[in-house]
Amino acid sequence: MSRIAQENFICAALLALFTAVIWMSLDFGPRARMIPLPLAVFGIVLTLIQVAWQNLRSTDDLQIDMITVDPLAVAAEAKAEVREEPRKRVTWHEEVGAFGIVVALVALIFTLGILPAVFLFTGGYFALTREYSWRASLIYTSILTVAVYLLFVVALQIHPYYGLLAPFFDQTG
Repeated sequence: MSRIAQENFICAALLALFTAVIWMSLDFGPRARMIPLPLAVFGIVLTLIQVAWQNLRSTDDLQIDMITVDPLAVAAEAKAEVREEPRKRVTWHEEVGAFGIVVALVALIFTLGILPAVFLFTGGYFALTREYSWRASLIYTSILTVAVYLLFVVALQIHPYYGLLAPFFDQTG
């Protein structure tokens, strides 16, 4: 069996699996099928794109010889190889710090709700680690919070947990 035939066989198996998920999820209630149905449709679309890509392109573009080694690349890698330092042992202070981060996130979720917690936690993490500038941190934090809102509240129509702020929000709508 050729490589293309093997890849097409795997794609056919994936299409059958995704189709079975769609068929099974149609027996679920409307809210229960909100996750498996879109994921299966997305899987079918990606599999069909893969089938088109591997069958409509030139076979020369798809061939990768994994056995051949470029001697120049090996020589360059050997020169660039840096002596590795011994692994640093994790101290109990770092363990407590990691545990504290998780506790802080859970406390933010319970007190403020999921959306403010995502915004504050992500912004605080970026600010404390100084991974990005304050401006980039604010932009990334805002994008993540909006993405969480659009995914869960708008697309999946799941009402967010408002935490202890729940009495301040009108949840009748």
